[in-house]
Amino acid sequence: MIQISNPSDIAPLREVIVGPYKTFTWWDLVWGSLRYPDVASIRYARNNTVAVPRHEIARPQHEGFVRMLEEHGVRVRTLDSLADVSIQLYPRDLAFAVDDVLFLARSRDPIRRKEQRALRPYLDDISRVETLAGGRIEGGDVIVTDDVVLVGLSEATDLTGISALREGFDRAGISREILPIEFSGRGVVHLDTKFTMVGAQLGYIHSASLTPYSRAQLAERFELIEADDTEARGLMVNTVALAPDRIVIDHRARRLAEALRLRGIEPIRHDFSEVTRFPGGFRCATLPLRRGEKEV
Repeated sequence: MIQISNPSDIAPLREVIVGPYKTFTWWDLVWGSLRYPDVASIRYARNNTVAVPRHEIARPQHEGFVRMLEEHGVRVRTLDSLADVSIQLYPRDLAFAVDDVLFLARSRDPIRRKEQRALRPYLDDISRVETLAGGRIEGGDVIVTDDVVLVGLSEATDLTGISALREGFDRAGISREILPIEFSGRGVVHLDTKFTMVGAQLGYIHSASLTPYSRAQLAERFELIEADDTEARGLMVNTVALAPDRIVIDHRARRLAEALRLRGIEPIRHDFSEVTRFPGGFRCATLPLRRGEKEV
């Protein structure tokens, strides 16, 4: 039995799902875009371009990231490879854990809905799984703090999806407030490309991507470390916490790393740059199942 536990996105990471690294081609991207044109527009908006990684470099980077997780005591589970899905790099958007419940995402992207089938072998062993009744919502938009749950109203998540999540919380007995976060323009695929928690009451943010009101809401709850345009485009905001005082961060993000050190947090830098050519970072690449102080 896998006992789901996620009290906060920075609680010590105990168990996580990652995707299999698969070699894909430009044609795999083009074919998916021809079948699902809306998917193509979102992907291009996400980082202005979509590129095929040099797999001889990207694969060792991904494998090195998995080893890093294991070396820090994290149990890593890898999704099975699906024959009809070319890319399974970023499992964060397939589901998300809040407290003791795993919620299955509802993607607008047909390819991601097919990809979600890779979770099926685990579902019977997971302590509690909830499906949502309607709307669209993906895990990259969901950030669990000590009290509220932030949900980005991005290209992947809508108000109906947030309403369905509130209903899911009611069924599960989760009393947390859901705080929607709005963006200043179109093209933001997920909240965690513009804001992430990197410590207790501490976050990285790209303020220009958020409405002034949503930015002010975050400023009430967090000390905010501003990412510049280059850092945001390079997905350097997209980090993953191993513990409240240990954050995995892009090796290029020297300035952001130093900001963590000054606040007593250890930045664990890793080169993920070739993987990220198909836009996604460390948070995208992980689906946490268990966080908390003690092993279950």
